[in-house]
Amino acid sequence: MHYDEYHNHKWSRNLGYARRLLMKKEADTFYHGEDLPENDVYPGMRVMAAYWVSVEHEMRMRLRILLEGSGHPEWREDAELLAQRDDFVARFLDDMRALVVREEIVPQARLDALAAAGYDTPDDWADQMATWQTASEAALVAGEIPVELAETWFDSCLRSVANYNRYLIWGAVAAAAIYRRKGAEALRAAVDATADAFMWEISREFYVHVLPAAGFQDLDELMELGLRGMYSDQYYTTGEEEELEEGLIKRSILRNCELGGVFQRVAEWNGLPKTALGYAVCRYCEVHGAATMNITIPPMYHPTYRRVRSVGMDDTECLFELTLTEADDMERLMSVHARIFGETM
Repeated sequence: MHYDEYHNHKWSRNLGYARRLLMKKEADTFYHGEDLPENDVYPGMRVMAAYWVSVEHEMRMRLRILLEGSGHPEWREDAELLAQRDDFVARFLDDMRALVVREEIVPQARLDALAAAGYDTPDDWADQMATWQTASEAALVAGEIPVELAETWFDSCLRSVANYNRYLIWGAVAAAAIYRRKGAEALRAAVDATADAFMWEISREFYVHVLPAAGFQDLDELMELGLRGMYSDQYYTTGEEEELEEGLIKRSILRNCELGGVFQRVAEWNGLPKTALGYAVCRYCEVHGAATMNITIPPMYHPTYRRVRSVGMDDTECLFELTLTEADDMERLMSVHARIFGETM
């Protein structure tokens, strides 16, 4: 593998599991998912397809915002960087081909046809996904999803995995260029200049546009996608809780990180220290998490969210802490909802 299988290729484990469920004619589980041993989750095709298409949008945004923060949006057309991107993306696609064959996810010919069609997100992706969802839910009443419909779900997932990693790798190449051409402090400054804007822009993109378009409309469905969708790529576990005099601390442990894994590889291929580019991953993740907590935590608590350690910056499993302090915090919730949804609840 060019990229670390543990960090970067959990998608193959999930899609291989989905294929085996189909072979056992467990259509409902194939579509809706199930809990697995060792605190793992198979999210199901409905959640995985929506999650991966949302990550496509996020990785495009991360690339754009990082280059804007660097003061060099024109580097998106830089010939040297595009050549490096294409090289590193080709390595990821090599990994994909090997894993698709190993896990017997789809026939090689189908994967080749998917590659020939291109990995860009179709303009009508939301209409397509709604059609597949409606057809799948109707088929489940009969107890079996038609073969071609099931294969369409695999196609969608494989296309999104390839495309979001294309933009993720492109973002890592851009981060490495900032580091090499302008220095480590310039990379940190580019992230700091844009972290707040990213925090709110990605929240609007997810909760107002992409996730509702993917069929996840109300807060309960959005929470389902958030809680179970992460298992599409990550091994997640709940850490130890700590009670405070007026609240508590909740800890989340991400044992792997697809973003951190890619940025580590790209750093090494550029002759940089393994964690040199980590801030361009982890700071954006931290503010994204903080925004999500501010959206979802009820007003009887005031949330504070922070990164303690991470794959990208520390080369160890990610640990995030959510501190919930008892408070009358309705003003916070109303303000955040107004900023994201354009209304005050």
